[in-house]
Amino acid sequence: MALAAGLSKDCNANSGGVKRIAIANAADVASVAYTSNVAAVTMGTAKVFYEFEFEQDTAEWRENGELINGSLKYTQELEFFIRKNNDTNRTALAELGNNCGYVVLMEDMNGTVYILGHSDALGAERPMKLSADATSTGKELTDLAGSTMTLTAMTTAKAHTCSDAIDDLI
Repeated sequence: MALAAGLSKDCNANSGGVKRIAIANAADVASVAYTSNVAAVTMGTAKVFYEFEFEQDTAEWRENGELINGSLKYTQELEFFIRKNNDTNRTALAELGNNCGYVVLMEDMNGTVYILGHSDALGAERPMKLSADATSTGKELTDLAGSTMTLTAMTTAKAHTCSDAIDDLI
């Protein structure tokens, strides 16, 4: 692809952080309609995304691109902290160890929704998968106890934005 245009500075507010995360089994996503962004996500019959509520200001999405042997590879990582160590959290977080992987909708603090673990080139062939689960009690009385979860996917393109609202899919 050749460079075809420049880029103007955007002076609007640009807040960091993640607002919401919704996760679906990769096999439950029937189709994704791509244009310049994701126009629509269609779920299988009676299938939905599940929202994972995390501790405020503890979630981060990272996307790192590399050019290796003339090919682009992007690694998408989504990290979030689930407060408290209890059986309810343990059960829900253990399910993230599913080897079939996930498609994730992530909304940033600017209201932009991204689709992770799915791309126009690869579909859900390389979904998000659990790459780390660090559970701790903390050391001090004031430390948070809970689990830091990291989901990772590799793809050949940057993550697409998504026109669908998370509320429409959960």
